[in-house]
Amino acid sequence: MSSTAHTIRRWAALAGLLVVAGCAAATQPAANSEDVILEAPEAQVRAAFVRVLTEGGYDVEERKEDKTTLRTGYREEISNYNWLYRARFGVNRSKVTVTLTPENETATRVTVQVMYEGRNGEWMPLASSWVPYDAAVPQSAANTIRLVKNALGLF
Repeated sequence: MSSTAHTIRRWAALAGLLVVAGCAAATQPAANSEDVILEAPEAQVRAAFVRVLTEGGYDVEERKEDKTTLRTGYREEISNYNWLYRARFGVNRSKVTVTLTPENETATRVTVQVMYEGRNGEWMPLASSWVPYDAAVPQSAANTIRLVKNALGLF
């Protein structure tokens, strides 16, 4: 009888170790960001970013007190039911911050930062939370800059 109890205790200890190891915090990747100088005036670069981000499904927020930064809300995924998708059933989401600094009249320094998050428990979406992940290629900072360069005609 003590052999059975001993085996049960071993299995319980092993299960406890697996739970603790599974809950241990791994290092999370930093936000995906790119810094580049574009050979175009700041107003044209700003307009190109607004157009590209809007076409990509983002709502762009331009604050009057901060003319150097563009921020977006979370990317729209599936039209009318976005609130349900983001709140319960979505598996990833992203938002963008763009900082524009004029270098001179014909050049603008741009920093694009993409915050990409995913569900930590895709198998149980109602009980999971959002955690940072590496950005998917279509939402990455490098791809956003590539799209803006194409919009500006810079190759």
